[in-house]
Amino acid sequence: MLVYIAGSGAMGCTIGYKISKNSDNEVILLDYWQDHIDNINNNGLTVKGEFDDNIKIQAMKPSEASKKADLIVVMTKSMYLKDMMEAISHLIDENTQILCLLNGMGHEEILKNYVNLNQINMGVTIWAAALEEPGSITIRDIGTIDVKNIGGNEEAGKKVADILNEGKLNARYDKNVMYAIWRKVMVNGTMNSMTALLECTVGEFFAIDAHERIIDELVKEFVEVGNADGVNLDKKEMLDYIRETSKAAKDHYPSMYQDLVERNRKTEIDFINGAVVNKGKTHNIATPYNEIITQLVHAKEELNDAK
Repeated sequence: MLVYIAGSGAMGCTIGYKISKNSDNEVILLDYWQDHIDNINNNGLTVKGEFDDNIKIQAMKPSEASKKADLIVVMTKSMYLKDMMEAISHLIDENTQILCLLNGMGHEEILKNYVNLNQINMGVTIWAAALEEPGSITIRDIGTIDVKNIGGNEEAGKKVADILNEGKLNARYDKNVMYAIWRKVMVNGTMNSMTALLECTVGEFFAIDAHERIIDELVKEFVEVGNADGVNLDKKEMLDYIRETSKAAKDHYPSMYQDLVERNRKTEIDFINGAVVNKGKTHNIATPYNEIITQLVHAKEELNDAK
């Protein structure tokens, strides 16, 4: 099978590497960073972490690819998903499956403009990796991937999970994947947004007195909207999960901090806290904490002239 990775940053390269290394599937990395593409094509993809490796794998810009895809794993930033889908539309036919593992939620609203629902697989991953330099990644931890076909094509969804498992990515077909997605969104919607605004580590935020009220109100809104959206969420369970996750990540600067503070890039806030605001409006549920956080992150982007 032909697998494209659309957006070959740290996580995209990790997934592409694992599938290429451990299966007979053909993998092509798609990206726009020319130095990254050139380094991979000329020197191979270098992998560091618990082990060191280097593999030959194709990399190119989306416009340079021509063969129709069996599977496309979209791994671009959420705010660039529409542009990426436009760029790869010529690689898609009625047999192509799309796997979306992006941070946040609401991506299916974009994807359904390009493929039928039975071609869309939503998922969540806890693999962790970093892009150290062009053509070189560090895989930090062994993770998992949960995936579900949202159009009811369970056979296709399970086949996607099988491809991931051939690549030793520890995937499973999860009929309750929306629960996992909402839970991860809550982690990102509390830790990512607040550390980006306050410019601190996860541990530093959870050490201040104000964190308890902020986290409690944010999770309350997430749970109310999620339950109205058909996902069975429990506030205490979510709060306990977030607190436990914060302990393991206490020294970490999350991706939104890295984007906004370190790299002066725009963030995925509209697909995290902003997504809850939009869904809350659909269900006539007020989300004042998520709304002000979304506005503050956008204000900081504008002040910093984030690109």
